[in-house]
Amino acid sequence: MAALVLSGGTAWSQPLTLAEALRLAGANAPSVSASDAAARGARELAVSAGQLPDPVLRAGIDNLPVDGPDAWSLDRDFMTMRRIGVMQEYVSTAKRAARMERGEREARRFDAEAQMSMAEVRSEVASAWYDRLFALKAEDIQLRLQDEIAMQRRATGAQISSGKASAADVLTIDALLIQAQDRVIAARRQQQVAAARLARWIGGDADRPPAGEPGLPTENDVLALREHDLHNIPHLRVLATQLDVAAAEVEVAEQNRTPNWSWEVSYAQRGPAYSNMISVGVSVPLPIGRADRQDREVAARLAQRDQVRDQIEDARRRHASEFTALRLEWQGLSERQRQLETALLPITRQRVEAVLASYGSGQQNLAAVLEARRAEVDARIQVLDLERESARIWARLRYTYLETEGAK
Repeated sequence: MAALVLSGGTAWSQPLTLAEALRLAGANAPSVSASDAAARGARELAVSAGQLPDPVLRAGIDNLPVDGPDAWSLDRDFMTMRRIGVMQEYVSTAKRAARMERGEREARRFDAEAQMSMAEVRSEVASAWYDRLFALKAEDIQLRLQDEIAMQRRATGAQISSGKASAADVLTIDALLIQAQDRVIAARRQQQVAAARLARWIGGDADRPPAGEPGLPTENDVLALREHDLHNIPHLRVLATQLDVAAAEVEVAEQNRTPNWSWEVSYAQRGPAYSNMISVGVSVPLPIGRADRQDREVAARLAQRDQVRDQIEDARRRHASEFTALRLEWQGLSERQRQLETALLPITRQRVEAVLASYGSGQQNLAAVLEARRAEVDARIQVLDLERESARIWARLRYTYLETEGAK
């Protein structure tokens, strides 16, 4: 029943595997496409930064009389000139190369951010898919208990008139039935919540039921995990590219210590009785306040570079601690799950069989049988919860620390 009908009565379509959910999410992740677009923009700006500024067309009239007999005449006074020229600001090759390199490093930073976003998306999608899968399994277990209790409730109701069951038995069974129904509702609600989380990444496909192998590791697989290369995880790759950008900013600031100069050529036309003229000039800024301007800019960029270096070291320590903690937590959950499967589940099964035998000999009532059965189901749900939590931790380990290459 749980495999055929979605809570709310909507028919399910083709099951959704984890691999397909990841593929769909990867093809429709706005955060990833946004970083890709930013990288394209940075590369375009890098090319622009490597070019010289546009030349400036300059035109004007010099020395135009405003009074006297030659007022407002363009050709009677020998000093009046109609001038047209071109001015070009020159930015050194080294400075343009530094600005272009800064743009390229910005683009690489956005590429790294796209990979980090993809890793985060894959971790979130896997976590939601696991939640949906294990909530579906929990619903199936609870539905079986609910159907079993409902069947016994009908039989008990018929036994009251013959004196084989008491009203107290019926009330006890009714209470067990209500509890079982509530747990079915809770399991279905968990599926809806997980589907809502999935819908952020894969849209309407989130309504499809999870199916297929969950791809969980064995304990030996986790124990065999090598100490991970923390330089290669997505977040630290982003910080490393930020450090590259900060270093490029330092180089740009160093180049800015040398001012840009400009040259100008102009042609001046005078009246027909006078010679035309050509003018050539060069403009060079005088950095008289270098200690308070250019040098302080360099110092600021150096401080920003040091800031990123410290952030990288802090993040590396944090990830090393988190990676170790996640492995230990997964191992603890695995040990608890194994303990429950090998010790508790057999005991609850034996208890059900013992109470059934006592019920057959008239020493126990039906409510005691159903109570023992519920305890067995609770133990199975407890194991299932541990498996679900292990799966969530594995999703973080796998997509944050292990699958660091080719995640896009």
